[in-house]
Amino acid sequence: MRDPYKIIIWGPGRMGSICIWEMANSKAFEIVGIKAYSEKKAGIDAGTLIGIDPIGVVATTDAEALLAIDCDCVVYTAHDEGTYHTDAEILQILAAGKNIVTPLPYQNAHLFREQEFVDQLRAACETGQSTFYAGGIDPDLIPNRVLLALTGGCADVKSIHLQENWDCSEAAPGPLQYIGFGQAPEDAKKITVSQTMAANFTKAIVHTAEKVLGVTYDRIEESHDYIPAKADIHEPFLIKAGTVGRITHRMSGYVDSIGTAPLFTIEYHWLIGDSMLPEGTQPGQYYVATIEGRPSMKMTLDFSVSNHSDESFFKMGNMDVEPSYIATIIPCVQAIPFVVSAQPGLQDSFDPSINWKQDLRH
Repeated sequence: MRDPYKIIIWGPGRMGSICIWEMANSKAFEIVGIKAYSEKKAGIDAGTLIGIDPIGVVATTDAEALLAIDCDCVVYTAHDEGTYHTDAEILQILAAGKNIVTPLPYQNAHLFREQEFVDQLRAACETGQSTFYAGGIDPDLIPNRVLLALTGGCADVKSIHLQENWDCSEAAPGPLQYIGFGQAPEDAKKITVSQTMAANFTKAIVHTAEKVLGVTYDRIEESHDYIPAKADIHEPFLIKAGTVGRITHRMSGYVDSIGTAPLFTIEYHWLIGDSMLPEGTQPGQYYVATIEGRPSMKMTLDFSVSNHSDESFFKMGNMDVEPSYIATIIPCVQAIPFVVSAQPGLQDSFDPSINWKQDLRH
């Protein structure tokens, strides 16, 4: 058995803090560095940051000092602003010889990002002899490895539809108002930051499905809907009836030779409370997946603390953590052994080993 993987966690925000907790409680990993973005976290032990015993590694804002540390992999969990402002830093880390896993929306970046950046990404990996991988709950685990694996039972597929229902009721009011909740629909539509942020993820999902299913889209369509609340919602802040209580981001890929309906659709429903669930969706259904084919299938999936209680959060140090957040970072953690042993370059998504394809000769 090899020694523990030496890890630098780059960004001890929400995802990074969960990663600190998981790795501090695992024999498979040794945290050797923490990259902070604020001076108030600099000099503080990583354990202290998340409310557990000190682990002997303090956070620093000095990127150059961290890049000089010997490590197997960087878990890159910087804040996502929806603008790919993290591009330059990722290139810097890879060129310095550090492998990266990240839950940011870079899954199969070569399938949808501009060629100039893809060339830079490959060049950075070549310079540093490093490997780059992006994963998470969505993109990756649910839309790719789980949903597309189900098509392995289909002789024919006409359409695949995945609906994610994220109840934002526990989020802070400020960020929710910033992206349009509680505003008139016509005003919320003018706020493009949430549209851009969602599209960065849905592009990765839709294009990965195109690759896995062995098809070529004739077109890709994107839409954003702002659904008003039918009655006042009082938590986490007052959302008056008629103002936005649900935001839906949608992206679809069409293959005309298969049918007029989109072959693959991903829908993100960001909502406040069960009253804003999409029609036909039951409380507790975090994901609803529908495959129309021969045979057709439907799957619902929820994430919970336990199947035997109504608890909403895991208590991890000083954090109350929603189950879906753990399922976001763990696919990256589990990818580390594969990334460390991979050849330098861009690590493709870990696709289903067998699934439906438009032509099985591909």
